[in-house]
Amino acid sequence: MAEGTEGVKVLLGDQRKGVIALSIPIAIALFVQNLNNIVDSFWVSDLGQDPMAALGIIYPLYCILIGIGNGVGIGVSAAIARNIGMKNHDDANGVAAQSLVLTLIISVVMSIVLVLSAGPIIDIMGGSSMRDACMSYGMPIYLGAFFIILSGVMSGMLRGEGAAKRSMAIQVVGAMVNIILDPVMIFWMDMGVAGAAWATVIAFIISSLMGFYWYLRSKDMYIRFERKSFKPNMRLMKEILSVGLPESVELTVMNFFNVFLNFFVIMCSGNDGLAVYTMVWRIGYLAAIPAQAMGGAMVAVCSAEYGMKEFDMIRDAYKFTIKRSMIHLIALCLLFAALSIPIADVFLRTDDMIHMHNDMVIFSLEMAAFLPAFSMVYVGSALMQSLEKAGQAMLNTLVRNIVVTIAYAIVAYCTTSGLFGIGIALIIVEVLGGIAMVVHGKIVLDRVERRETAKAATQ
Repeated sequence: MAEGTEGVKVLLGDQRKGVIALSIPIAIALFVQNLNNIVDSFWVSDLGQDPMAALGIIYPLYCILIGIGNGVGIGVSAAIARNIGMKNHDDANGVAAQSLVLTLIISVVMSIVLVLSAGPIIDIMGGSSMRDACMSYGMPIYLGAFFIILSGVMSGMLRGEGAAKRSMAIQVVGAMVNIILDPVMIFWMDMGVAGAAWATVIAFIISSLMGFYWYLRSKDMYIRFERKSFKPNMRLMKEILSVGLPESVELTVMNFFNVFLNFFVIMCSGNDGLAVYTMVWRIGYLAAIPAQAMGGAMVAVCSAEYGMKEFDMIRDAYKFTIKRSMIHLIALCLLFAALSIPIADVFLRTDDMIHMHNDMVIFSLEMAAFLPAFSMVYVGSALMQSLEKAGQAMLNTLVRNIVVTIAYAIVAYCTTSGLFGIGIALIIVEVLGGIAMVVHGKIVLDRVERRETAKAATQ
């Protein structure tokens, strides 16, 4: 039954159909997740400028937890799909079990570190004037680290066996729970910005429990949790971490650098600018969903093809994903630009935020200009992850973020252009960065194919 599940058939079939089939539910899940973040901003904006800016201060740390979960989840997805390609069911089960052990270890460490360093980190990030609001939002997030990370791992596990619809379901249900709980906990229960954080944590708990239910109760899953699989297995942990660790580091690096980027944004345009910057990024990420979704689908599809050593299929999937996601990105960014004024009208409703209207419109237009090229980093990175070369993608991301940080610093210290200058810096650096990641992915694919061809010739 396991070998004949619908998900396994998708992974081992036509690569283009596989990318499309898996990317649609991933896109829906990503849309609802990002909509969830926007709804957080919508409700918290009614609390005023400081709570809204507090979201911007804590958001990079929250995203680090999300990044770790998604990173390990991508490692699990790639390892499971690769073992499916090699028809190794026992190791696929073992990978799933070992990922849960890793999740527990990582989340406990992260919770302890974040709770103990909460105050100093807020000060370093320029949030000392709004420390109470930052602590109110941050503490529930830090304490709920296990479920935040687990949700990403569970989602990756489901994608790895081709069950993208169920991966979508746990993300959608979690996001909808958060959207419903936000106004209840923020206003009706009078918890303020802390209510938004607790709503988020509760949503992650529910989505994680859904994943466990399917794996423990459903009879049509490829993966099975078996007691013997939870015994420490360094070989399988290494298999997960060969992709999961560099990817977690890559996503963590991106969000770690956001700490410094926020600092420079505050230098350029104060707390007002940070509030605008945070809102526009949250909204703009909706336009990047096609590239993220197709990249996520590529990890599973191309990992299975890598297990079968079908490099022509991998190359075709890569070219197909670049073309298709770029078409979608350009169309969505044109729509984002066209709606920039009404979007600003919706999010800047209170008296202390109306004066930021023009800044939000201009920064939205700048974001629409660089997002299509920037979003290609997801596609190039996904290819390298599927080839067990996630470290290459991590290095690319590290270099790009260093350059972005330097560009922000130049704007902050050498110009008076404020948030507009930050947008120009992003256009220049991120367009070049997206192109660099796509080219880097092709180079890595060529190298891996030559290596495997040479290895096969000597056997």
